[in-house]
Amino acid sequence: MAQINPSMLSADFARLAEEAAAVEGADWLHIDVMDNHFVPNLTLGLPVVEALGRATRTPLDCHLMIEDPDRWAPQYVEAGAGSVTFHAEAAAAPVRLAREIRAKGARASLALKPATPIEPYEDLLPELDMILVMTVEPGFGGQAFLDVMLPKIRRTRQLIDRHGLPLWLQVDGGVSASTIERCAEAGADVFVAGSAVYGADDPAAAVAALREQARRAASGPTPG
Repeated sequence: MAQINPSMLSADFARLAEEAAAVEGADWLHIDVMDNHFVPNLTLGLPVVEALGRATRTPLDCHLMIEDPDRWAPQYVEAGAGSVTFHAEAAAAPVRLAREIRAKGARASLALKPATPIEPYEDLLPELDMILVMTVEPGFGGQAFLDVMLPKIRRTRQLIDRHGLPLWLQVDGGVSASTIERCAEAGADVFVAGSAVYGADDPAAAVAALREQARRAASGPTPG
């Protein structure tokens, strides 16, 4: 499996409905919600998520880079998100929050900043549907991919496999044609791509090309 989630952070905010339509073949639309407190940037919120949900058939993957996700995350499910990601560094009661998100009908995901290890959260894995390993410091799009995150992606995949869980492993930050194969080889299967998609002449073709690259890399070398 290889899923491509175009990041709306790299889209034209004045034309979000058209930008969503331009990547109709994508698996999910990734929406970065920033509150200018947890990260030093301010982006989209609940009203825009609701509007996008009405404007596209592609499911919404909301990444909450906000303080107090325990309070706000369930509202994003109600606004139409099919997957809601909250940060380990911000959640006061992550198990309770994950269960509330799931009870409302969405997938629950835990995000980790680059400096946050996966190991302390091993016992939480059965409560989740996805782990997001940030491959840049959260807050801004267009950053360079951090290669030092590849071992963490591998360790996360090993933990998921060791427990036999159907969790998705998402990477977000600097994912492009030049980095996606390394992520897939390390065990990621859901890829957030911003400028690599919306900076392309044909965003839908870029989505398809990235997905194929990831599939090939995940399947390993072809026997000679």
